[in-house]
Amino acid sequence: MIALEERIRQARSGEPEDLWQLLKDPHPEVLINVLFNRNFTGDMAVLLAKSRNIPPETLALLATDRRFKDSYKLKFQICRNPRTPQRVVFSLLKFIRIFDLSDIAKDLNVQINLRQKIEGMLAERIRSMPAGMQKALARRANAAILMALMEYGDESVVRICLENPLLTEGHVCGLINRTAVSPAVIRLLAADRKWTLRYYVRYALIRSLHAPLVHVVKFITGMKTTDLRDLYADPKLPLATRPFIFRELQERAEIVGLNSEEIHHLPEEDEDLLSEDDYKV
Repeated sequence: MIALEERIRQARSGEPEDLWQLLKDPHPEVLINVLFNRNFTGDMAVLLAKSRNIPPETLALLATDRRFKDSYKLKFQICRNPRTPQRVVFSLLKFIRIFDLSDIAKDLNVQINLRQKIEGMLAERIRSMPAGMQKALARRANAAILMALMEYGDESVVRICLENPLLTEGHVCGLINRTAVSPAVIRLLAADRKWTLRYYVRYALIRSLHAPLVHVVKFITGMKTTDLRDLYADPKLPLATRPFIFRELQERAEIVGLNSEEIHHLPEEDEDLLSEDDYKV
């Protein structure tokens, strides 16, 4: 291998074909000296910004190099590189497109506080986004952004979010428990065939004030007795739901510890409950 001193010299004064090879050099001094070569181009800068062994100070220099101040590709790659100093990334984020920001936020190699910064930026923009952009974002965003989309999005956007493989049962339960979530989103979730197969999603929906009773009654019969007792004792449980849990516990001969003086008036038939059409958004 060529001596380090010679590689540094080539980095400063070599021809373009030499530089392309030197961009793969593992030594940080070689990489930083490439920047001072008059033959260093924008394409080389983008390739260098992708390197995982590039020194942070070199990335900082690339970000302020006036030769490439109009290069969007360079700004994007600098923001994506986990070795870029955060102060540099924060100064560039305002130039990055929405979908590229979403991709950076999905990259687990990116530092968590940077991902959270981006998620906050996107959450602030969601309300002003056209529906088409929200739908496109719902197909590629990470879970935190999906949560924001579902909290503010319309029904068609929420449906796409619910199909995103990055969404988990924990995220959906967290969404249901949010006080700011739209009642329309809760009603949509309560009717979703895939997510209502999840036990803890059904549990969260039973506790929700906005879940249609026609669905809640069906969920109750599939709950564990211990969970039904906890739900019945929960002061946040909707009043309209309590009689149906009481009835289910009675049928299981599990009313020990319940208030024996409490009176519940149940409809004679479950069909007396409102139909799904009464809950449509």
